[in-house]
Amino acid sequence: MRIGDDIARLLLCVGWVLACHTAEASQNLGSKTPYAPRQDVARYEAPPASSTPVAVQLVARHGSRGLTKAGSDGAALKLWRAAESKGALTPLGQQFGVDLQRFIEAQRGIGYGNLSRLGVVEHEQLAQRMVARLPALFEAGPNVEVLSSGVDRAVDSSRSFVESLRRAAPKARVPANWGSDRFLLYFHRLNESRDVADTPARQATLKRSLAYQAWVRGPELAAQQQRIDADPRLPAAARAVLTGLYSAEFVDGIAKPLDAAQNVVDLRGAAADLRLELARDFSAYVSAEAAAVFIEHDDAEDFYKKGPGLIETGPAAYDVATQLLDDMLDRLANGEGAVLRFTHAEIVAPLVSAIGIAGVHQPLPRSKPYSYATSPWRTENVIPMAANVQWEVWRAQDGERLVRMLLNEGEADFKPACDGARLRPGSHFYRVTALLNCYRPAAMR
Repeated sequence: MRIGDDIARLLLCVGWVLACHTAEASQNLGSKTPYAPRQDVARYEAPPASSTPVAVQLVARHGSRGLTKAGSDGAALKLWRAAESKGALTPLGQQFGVDLQRFIEAQRGIGYGNLSRLGVVEHEQLAQRMVARLPALFEAGPNVEVLSSGVDRAVDSSRSFVESLRRAAPKARVPANWGSDRFLLYFHRLNESRDVADTPARQATLKRSLAYQAWVRGPELAAQQQRIDADPRLPAAARAVLTGLYSAEFVDGIAKPLDAAQNVVDLRGAAADLRLELARDFSAYVSAEAAAVFIEHDDAEDFYKKGPGLIETGPAAYDVATQLLDDMLDRLANGEGAVLRFTHAEIVAPLVSAIGIAGVHQPLPRSKPYSYATSPWRTENVIPMAANVQWEVWRAQDGERLVRMLLNEGEADFKPACDGARLRPGSHFYRVTALLNCYRPAAMR
């Protein structure tokens, strides 16, 4: 999916304004939050004097999209029509029907699972900011490597990013075509029949993937899910959503009110990512209070399934990211140029925990269940649309290599155990040799 240059320039401004708004205050959209940089580049720590950027690595989630498959939209429309036939619509419910049908038209127009126009813009802007942040690197005509998961929305994101990069950095040596690697960028769904593990690293990743998939289906996660679903706030939040649209008598007759309300919440999130197609805001259909309950529920699911998880189960939710982290670490010592990888939330979230990003990766014990009161982990901050981890490598005047990490373009710190690798106390720049020794101590080599 591509858009004309004139429209792209317009959407760049519109998308930037909308994205900046989401960064300022939570809209309770969770992992459906449209992308916005987490920090103003003017507030970044200055690199050491006389240092030069020589490399950058990017792992990015695809940009904004609508629904990945039909379901919530069709079910919501069926319920709305039933309410209409019984004269059970509230004034808000009448407007919901109009907007729902507009949503369905827009969703079918781009296709389920595909990037929205905002998703295109997010990656175009991400490329522009990378070049603006590291002008000396891209003026030097670096080699650029590109890789995706192979899924359409990740492939399209890579194309949007690369086309923007070509315009912003014409000297960069960008490949005409690039491939995909499921072992690096779709490791949560590997299977022995499709995915040929032809190297020791891939064999190890396949083994981890199968173990992860078994763990997802296992009793530990099921127990956590049962507890999460039993949140006593959910029924009241669901009723608040539904009675905003339909009469109380009609709502009393809905067989599965939680599912019906969840459909509306899902549409609200998808509509935020289709905002340039819709030019409509679905926030009126789910109050801020109800949205907060549903999103905290979703965040809890993701915390255990693809985030920090339980102390007692160790790296069960993120050990599967080992090969990707190893690939990134392998390139730190000598790699130059830009390495761009495009993938999904299911990859970015475990990578963040595999890195052990300080203040983000904080597993919890069984005795302290996830909630907003017990954990700082939020999907809107870790895996919004176009979420990304970037490692910038700089060469100091004496030849020493330094690395700075950005999480969603906010300066981030490596795991606390590696604080000794900092250039100086409190710095976001780390000495590469010391950092590699921290992640790969001699006993592990």
